[in-house]
Amino acid sequence: MSENPRKSKGPEGEKIAMGNRYTDCGVESENETGDMKEESVENIEKEEVAKEKKTKPKKRLKKHGTKNLAELLSRKNDILQAMEKQMEKVEQDIKIKEDKMLRMAAEFENYKKRTRREWELHQKRANADLLTDILGVLDDFDRAFESAEDTEDRFFGGIRMIHNQLLDILLKSGLTAIDAEHKEFDPQFHEAMGESESDEIEPGKVLYIVQKGYLLNDQLLRPARVIVVKEKNGPE
Repeated sequence: MSENPRKSKGPEGEKIAMGNRYTDCGVESENETGDMKEESVENIEKEEVAKEKKTKPKKRLKKHGTKNLAELLSRKNDILQAMEKQMEKVEQDIKIKEDKMLRMAAEFENYKKRTRREWELHQKRANADLLTDILGVLDDFDRAFESAEDTEDRFFGGIRMIHNQLLDILLKSGLTAIDAEHKEFDPQFHEAMGESESDEIEPGKVLYIVQKGYLLNDQLLRPARVIVVKEKNGPE
């Protein structure tokens, strides 16, 4: 059997043993150093991988968050623009309806005025027709007064009183007698029934009235029928 160098005695044996010990220590120290290096490299790699895992999602989240925010702002802008357009359309519709209402109000006001004028004109025409019929009664009174012989008779006085009362009622209704006697002939208010010569009245003027004329509310109701003075004929 061979002897263990570590158990050999003597200086040589001790040197050998020491040599082997040194040798073992060197190998162990080298192995430990390598292991430490490998561990440190692995740790560094793990740390870098962990950093990448931590940082990359944040960057992605930041990118996705910015993109979503931009899309949200764009949608809000689109909604606001659509609302503005809708508000403008509503304002235009309101303005159009207001214009229509104003026009309708103006047309209704004009309609009321026109209806009022037509009603007043209708009333005037109705009154004119009624008064025209009554004027015949006044003419009969005037002819009776002209043909009366005894104007002091009580019966005649009563008839004149009735005539005056009737005339007052008609005057309050807007009736006015046309003053035509000895006035310049006016075809607008006079109707010539004939001509006659006169030494006292100038030619072209009314000599006398055949039938009285009347105005109703300053409008011609009936022209006065008159005889007009004509030029005298020269000596034959």
